Amino acid sequence: MIDVYRNSRTHNYDINISVDEWKEILCLPKIQDDDNILPALEKWYLAPDYTASCKSLEERYGRDSNFFSVQNRRLGQFAVKHLKRFRLIGDNDKETYWGIAWIELKREKGIYTVRLRPELVDAIKALGLFAQDTDYAVDQYLQKYDLSQEKQFEFLHEKCEKPPLSKRTTKVYPRDPVAAKRALCHAAFKCEFIASHDTFPRMIDGLPYMETHHLVPLKYADRFDISIDVPENIVCLCSNCHNRIHYGRNKKEIIEYLWSLRKNDLYEVGINIDLSEILSFYLI
Repeated sequence: MIDVYRNSRTHNYDINISVDEWKEILCLPKIQDDDNILPALEKWYLAPDYTASCKSLEERYGRDSNFFSVQNRRLGQFAVKHLKRFRLIGDNDKETYWGIAWIELKREKGIYTVRLRPELVDAIKALGLFAQDTDYAVDQYLQKYDLSQEKQFEFLHEKCEKPPLSKRTTKVYPRDPVAAKRALCHAAFKCEFIASHDTFPRMIDGLPYMETHHLVPLKYADRFDISIDVPENIVCLCSNCHNRIHYGRNKKEIIEYLWSLRKNDLYEVGINIDLSEILSFYLI
């Protein structure tokens, strides 16, 4: 076992834990059965760019900042004991478990802003451990980023590998916030049913507020061998039209129009479906 000291230039520890090793660590029974480590890790994972401070998580979720700090150290301790390859030596020449799961980005007035290590993030995604996931998390992502400098996105027509389901008691189909962002940019933040529909400006960048909707609903993902959480299957709608699809009596008109708009793009990414089947998904 080697001793690893903090890099004086980056203020981080230069350690190498692979994605596969993180997957092993995250699947350890003691971690899976723990009531605190994974719930704390999930909050970091759902933060924009997987970046947060213990203080910001406290303000967001109402748990004491020390809770997130302690659970991070516990995860690091499990990793060190499992790998038996290195130990981190802190500034006081004592072993520390800080800096194993994350990379320090900024330190200001005693508050550390850190980002989860990319290998850990990839391991979480590979295991389908959390939901980046939920509509709420994707909406939070979209509302926290200034998208005013984003270029209009042209569909790539790339077939994407189907992501694993989150390992929860109920099925959770992971969502990719980047796919949602690209769909908004593709539509230039205009309602794709009626482009003239007015809305209010987004707080972060002043762009028109729009919402994303999967034309082929995610709950039918099991019917496909590839991911349907792709920009080609995500339409940009004003709040009124989005709610009309979910709750309106006359939603058939809007679904038929969006289908005619996207049917070729859906085919290009391997989502082979006809109009009658899509209408059946909406109980029409």
